[in-house]
Amino acid sequence: ITIDVAYRYFSTPRRKFIVADTTGHEQYTRNMATGASTAEAAIILIDARKGVLAQSHRHAFIAWLLGVRRLIFAVNKMDLVDFSKDVYESILAQAAPLLAHLQGAQADFIPVSALDGDNVVELSPRTPWYRGVSLLDLIETLQPPPAPNQFRFPVQMVIRPHLDFRGY
Repeated sequence: ITIDVAYRYFSTPRRKFIVADTTGHEQYTRNMATGASTAEAAIILIDARKGVLAQSHRHAFIAWLLGVRRLIFAVNKMDLVDFSKDVYESILAQAAPLLAHLQGAQADFIPVSALDGDNVVELSPRTPWYRGVSLLDLIETLQPPPAPNQFRFPVQMVIRPHLDFRGY
């Protein structure tokens, strides 16, 4: 269980990565701001059984607000919905109003089963209807974003000693 920002490092023959793993729970939203403040892309997990939730909106908006324009929605637990194309397309439809508010955001949706590795490293035969690439292929080929025309300040900590103050 991640209650703080956990940084994980890995590399492939094509690229090196630093993953800032942040929790999805509302009470730890400040960690999402910390992770997104230095990110070039955000991978937002969507539970295929539950669809796009308030926290999905919150995390996408925080990432966008902090300058992240490349959003990857990993629609996870597809194994629990029998790799249903209809469930996947329903999630795309649920996310459309959110994306309409995030000017300049570029979004990708990948149906995955993290448990079994479907569409994580290689395309899965269990999603023949999916015409995209695996999650790893996508992140390996992302182009670095253009230099921002606004100042981005890395957030190291968010403190909230009481309800009337929040400091970054």
